[in-house]
Amino acid sequence: MSIYQRDPAAPGANVRSRRARLDGRLEAAVELFNAGDAARVVAGLTRSLGQPRASVGAGAGSPTQARITVAWELCWYQWSVDVADGTVGEIGKGEVVEQLDSSARHWNAAVGEMGLLSFGSAGPAPRRRRWLRRR
Repeated sequence: MSIYQRDPAAPGANVRSRRARLDGRLEAAVELFNAGDAARVVAGLTRSLGQPRASVGAGAGSPTQARITVAWELCWYQWSVDVADGTVGEIGKGEVVEQLDSSARHWNAAVGEMGLLSFGSAGPAPRRRRWLRRR
């Protein structure tokens, strides 16, 4: 029996398989987001407002939905992505990041060129500081 297929009666038996399904759904949602008009909206706003933060999470109410949040200092936008039917729709926008619930502020994605999201990366790797002493 592999580590991914455990006795269903055991505590936490399906934790890994549920997490894998969720991550697969979120990655599919990011692909759909990047292929549509929403990425162009993010690209345009990024040119005006600078680099945003992004969050990708499970959508409420359906096992096939994901919620994508992109936020700048001055505003935020949210989209719902249904991976079952391939639809992406704006579900909200606002002016203050504090309006968002805490799960929408879990910055777990990065926004790259052309407004394209990458899930699981909150940004580029930190650069090494140059102020370290040289010997």
